[in-house]
Amino acid sequence: MVISRKSLTIFGLALSAAVFAAGCSTKKVSKSGSSSGSTENAVAEGTTPEGTVAEEAAAEEASRKPNNKVEALSSAYGILNFRQVTATLNALTGVALNSPAAAGGVTPLAEYTRALSALPADYAPAAITAGKVSSVTKLSSVYCDVLANTPALLTAKFPGLTLAAVPADSAAFSKTLVDGFYGPETALQGPRAADIATVQATVDALKGLAGATGPAIFMATCAGIASSGEFFLY
Repeated sequence: MVISRKSLTIFGLALSAAVFAAGCSTKKVSKSGSSSGSTENAVAEGTTPEGTVAEEAAAEEASRKPNNKVEALSSAYGILNFRQVTATLNALTGVALNSPAAAGGVTPLAEYTRALSALPADYAPAAITAGKVSSVTKLSSVYCDVLANTPALLTAKFPGLTLAAVPADSAAFSKTLVDGFYGPETALQGPRAADIATVQATVDALKGLAGATGPAIFMATCAGIASSGEFFLY
């Protein structure tokens, strides 16, 4: 599966933010005393100014608790549930859930029904499992198979793209797919060149397989992009 650089960057930044916030929350805030020096006197006498005991106790309690990184990520990020996955694949490919199967393939509805129990049912990032990612990728491959075998949809999504043969220029082929799925590059995404290079490496690997064809390479690459973190996470 092709993992978007943007998604890895987002999770890295979120984790860093969570660690930083947790670190700050455990620090005790020192309060300056009044002009009369009551705070200093209280400390010297072995007593604590009113209100400080509770604050210090809370800070010490917080310092004993482990930092809950999953909870921090869950408050800002989530995964698509089974309905959102199908809606996203429809929007990305133009293929409807009830579309007929490509020659020798299965219908999107049949694969969706088969995979339904394995698709995500909630939004928590902690709910991601290898099985759920695999199910989304397999479902994506069916949508991409129909797309590859429906000229009108393929032309609408990727004008000028032909799948008659194995792509001669892996870089150009990869750029067409990445640009077509991700749209214009924005500041919220990772470097487009890095995404294209990642997809190109996948295309080159697929081209090296015995019996590789243009439609098969497209379907595999399309499925990897459509099920990547770029679209599976929000």
